[in-house]
Amino acid sequence: MAETYDDGGANGRDTRPAAFVRAFDRGLDILTCFSEHSAALSVSEVAAKAGLDRKTARRLLYTLEALGYVARDDALYRLTPKTLELGYARLVRSSFAELAQYYMDELAERIDQSCSLGIFDGQAALFIARAAVHRVMTISLRPGTRVPAYASAMGRALLSGLSAQELAHYLRETQLTAHTDRTITDPDKLRTEIEHVRQNGWALLDQELEIGVRSIATPVRDHVGRIIAAISVGTHAQLVEEHELTTTILPAMLDCATAIQQDLTAQPAVLTGTNGRASTYLLQ
Repeated sequence: MAETYDDGGANGRDTRPAAFVRAFDRGLDILTCFSEHSAALSVSEVAAKAGLDRKTARRLLYTLEALGYVARDDALYRLTPKTLELGYARLVRSSFAELAQYYMDELAERIDQSCSLGIFDGQAALFIARAAVHRVMTISLRPGTRVPAYASAMGRALLSGLSAQELAHYLRETQLTAHTDRTITDPDKLRTEIEHVRQNGWALLDQELEIGVRSIATPVRDHVGRIIAAISVGTHAQLVEEHELTTTILPAMLDCATAIQQDLTAQPAVLTGTNGRASTYLLQ
């Protein structure tokens, strides 16, 4: 039997089965308001697109922000990569990951090491693709894995793409917890390290996230040169020395990143759904 109730929208009242959860439906409506041409929206714009009053739209956006599905920049809201967990923008994620996977596989074969591709989700580095080689001792980082951006090579490569304002915001909002006795937790020192990454074009971390793990990463840029992702290689510290990472593995990683960028230049539609500021969010 149907039930009539106030839906909080322009229609005033709606008739739905009693089991229908209107609040959930409206939350999904909010997410579908965002698109390639509407990547950043105000409360008023969301309300108009979703057919809601401003008060309801504001409450729903507040809830989605608290859950991590949208992020606010001044008065505008944007989707975050967490929406990938719901399947949103799967074509964007899949197309980009699939394009990169070919080059990742070539890289793994060339250096005989597993490698990963990741994006920055505002707090952490999110792994979206991986090319693995067989090892008795292996570092398991599957797509979907998140690691702290400040304490990982991939994360620092991604952080190097942020503006000074964006980086300052990240450092204010992020608790810099020590994962090992080598983890940099001082904001000023971390800012200096990230500047070095920006100048060098790559990041090297020695056991800051986990004792025994040494990693190196380099940014991947889009067709206009902005950082949208990063490639990383993690190795066991007792098996691979730092100089091997920079002299043997890094050149191959840089070649891989360049090849991906060249492909993106030829196929910019792969990143359809972004607003070109993927240094902060791939899905913006």
